[in-house]
Amino acid sequence: MMQFRQHTVLVALIAVAALSSAYADVPTERLRLDVFTTEGRPVRGAAEFLRHHPQAILRVHRVDRIEQLEAELSLNLSVDPDKAKRQVLRRLQNQSSERQDELQQTAKSLAVALQLGIKGVPAIVIDQARVIYGLTDLTAALRLDNHVPRRKAP
Repeated sequence: MMQFRQHTVLVALIAVAALSSAYADVPTERLRLDVFTTEGRPVRGAAEFLRHHPQAILRVHRVDRIEQLEAELSLNLSVDPDKAKRQVLRRLQNQSSERQDELQQTAKSLAVALQLGIKGVPAIVIDQARVIYGLTDLTAALRLDNHVPRRKAP
């Protein structure tokens, strides 16, 4: 299972700040799945899930791109932290709009993973409340989720 590293988080947060975009909140009355995965682990069952839950929200977050982007942004940086930060910000600002969109999406995905407390991938988060690790098959994850007892609120 892929783990998130501290410096990876820093690069993602710098990217989010530099590109200034927010992750939109979604109404909670609809079923929502956030799937955190890598390119080598495709999501299975998405079409069937959406057919059975047409009002549901399905977001797939590919978190493995952040390491590649981090390496590109970190190439030949100054050893001075302030100067290095300016270099990274300048590199981010000089990206094409397509590349900026990719950076934004990658940074958002990592930020969402951190916000939801994801410790590794693959992971499927159901309604921003329950996490199932090790699966990318939506049908299997929902089946498993239905068999896990819930604690009642006090």
